[in-house]
Amino acid sequence: MNGNLTEFSREVKDQFFESFPFLLNLEHKITEDEENTFCIEIKAPSSKAELYLMIDTSGEEVTVSFGSYHAHYNDFLGQYVYGSAVELINRIISSECAIVTYAREDQWFGSSLMSRINFPVDNENHPYASKIEIRSWNGNLDVDIECVPRN
Repeated sequence: MNGNLTEFSREVKDQFFESFPFLLNLEHKITEDEENTFCIEIKAPSSKAELYLMIDTSGEEVTVSFGSYHAHYNDFLGQYVYGSAVELINRIISSECAIVTYAREDQWFGSSLMSRINFPVDNENHPYASKIEIRSWNGNLDVDIECVPRN
């Protein structure tokens, strides 16, 4: 399943497997699409939510997704203003941070990656929200916050 990958995708796949071989012990799915890109979806060990960490190389860029949050990188190991793809993955799987999702009723309107010291306790900074969900890799930081929305 490695023969038709683009050079970029093959390089990212190799770097991912070298950096995170232990993640392959978790439930996962590896796909290659018609554009010859690499994608891996790894189910988070949290029993509280159906969350997946996904890394894909579509468009000759690395996209790291977790829950409703995603970030784009030009490569897997390179340093950027907000770190690298490998650093983001480490922050997620170490539960150093979690995804904070803001919604009103069932309508999503924003997500952020935050460290636990910055987690919201109410909708002060997002007054439109009626619900804030915090989801982490292991589930140990998960919280649901019900809010009274303000227009």
